[in-house]
Amino acid sequence: MKVQVENAYRLLHPRPVVLICAERNFMACSWITPVSDEPFTIAASIWKGNYTYELIERSGVFTVNIPQPELLNEVWIAGTKSGRKVDKAKLTNLKLEKARKIDCYIIANCLANLECIVKNKVEVGENVVYLAEVVDAYANEGSFDKIWKTKILLHLGGRDFVTFSEPIKPKIR
Repeated sequence: MKVQVENAYRLLHPRPVVLICAERNFMACSWITPVSDEPFTIAASIWKGNYTYELIERSGVFTVNIPQPELLNEVWIAGTKSGRKVDKAKLTNLKLEKARKIDCYIIANCLANLECIVKNKVEVGENVVYLAEVVDAYANEGSFDKIWKTKILLHLGGRDFVTFSEPIKPKIR
């Protein structure tokens, strides 16, 4: 028998967690997904009360930075502290560097970085979903050659995170 689920969005977890950087501020985000290959476009859902939302509204650009599990404490700080009140870069071991193609920063110690320009946005409840074209993407050499061997940080919800450990394949009939 199926039962009602109180926080239904949790049924779509675990999800990759990223650090979204706008200006010199960054936040943790797991509500992000690719939505088009040509042009490469992503959708990122950001709470309207978030400082990062204000910065993206002002600049129209942001970066997506893919952290490895070793950066879990930094990810936690990025997701629980407000950039309005503290300088998150000073609280963490994360190194900000200028992005290559947009006027923003990347987090250099992350596995990979995407530079994004907002093309459209949709207000959905308490959030804004940004549709952003990825204008540059780069990763540490060799880090994504065998994706199942790359430890990507996944968010289960709350304080719970996991990584995946081995690939599985369907039995083809």
